[in-house]
Order: sequence, then structure tokens, then C-alpha cells
Amino acid sequence: MDSPPRWRYFGGMKASPRKKPIVRICACQLPCRVPRKRLTQLAAFVAKAEGARLAEVDVAIVDNASMTGLNRRFLNHRGSTDVLSFDLSDSPAAGISAEIVLCGDVAVRQGKLLGCSPQRELMLYLVHGLLHLMGYEDSSIRGSVKMGARQEELLREFLSQRRKRRISRRRFRPASQSSLHLTRTPRVG
Repeated sequence: MDSPPRWRYFGGMKASPRKKPIVRICACQLPCRVPRKRLTQLAAFVAKAEGARLAEVDVAIVDNASMTGLNRRFLNHRGSTDVLSFDLSDSPAAGISAEIVLCGDVAVRQGKLLGCSPQRELMLYLVHGLLHLMGYEDSSIRGSVKMGARQEELLREFLSQRRKRRISRRRFRPASQSSLHLTRTPRVG
């Protein structure tokens, strides 16, 4: 079997002694805006919630044609898919080193069908790929149901946590940082 693709933007992948995972994101597609910072935070959140250690994760967001080629090459499946994940870890002690490929075109298409944004779909695909790397499987009905419920739960928790933080920052901002209240003084003359 071929080795997984190496995106030229990423460089080598060695387990890092850092506590925070290294997450690199490369977007090689145009159909949707890529929330790079949120995807990075989401990867760290999922790892913490699952009790896993991420060393380095490279995330590539590609178009439909690229994903179709990768899907055929590595899984021998026809057509495109939403996510492919490749475990590149040398040893479990060093943490998970991986490459995850997300399809932007599929995210746009599925987002329209499900009534959500392509960005949310991309985040869901990232969680799905990470859960595969952490031992979840979706080849059986039971595994698929368990994995689907867990990925939705993690994404919902991540998004609600971010909302709470944003609201609390707005609510408890010191008076010196609050929005300026300008009063208009009439011009004389």
C-alpha cells in the first residue's frame, strides 16, 4: 500500500515534547473559508476530552477531485469522501502523529443539505478523523452509532464552550474597555 500524501507545506513530522499539539492546516480548495484557528483549537479540545496526546496533526483541506484520487489510492473506493485519516505515529508514548484530509467540496454540499455552514461540517469531519485515530470505528452499525453520537457531542461541547467564553468576556469587561459613548455636541457658528 502507498504511503499517505505529504503536503509540501507541512515538513517532517516528529513527536514533539511540547504539551500543546502542533496542528498545521493547508487549504488547497476554494469553495469555503477555512476556520484555521478554530480547527486547531478543536483538535486540542478533542484530544483532551478523549484523554489522548496529540504530537502533530497535519490537516489538508482539498477539493473533490483530489479527495476522489486519494480515496481510490488508499482505500480503493470510488468517488469522494468527507475525511481520510492516516496514523503516522511511531510509538503510542510519543502521542498521535497524523495526517487528516478533509474535503471542502463535500462540506459545502453536505452543509447545504443539512442546513449548516461548511465550516461546521469541516469541524465535524476533523472530529471524525481524530476519533478514528483514537480507536473509534464506524464499519459496524453499533460502532457507527457510537462514533456519530460522540463526534456530535464533542463538537456541540466545543462550540458551546466557545460561546460561553465569548459571552462572559462581553459581560464582564471593565468599564475602561467598554464601548465608547460619544455624544454629539452641536456645532456653533
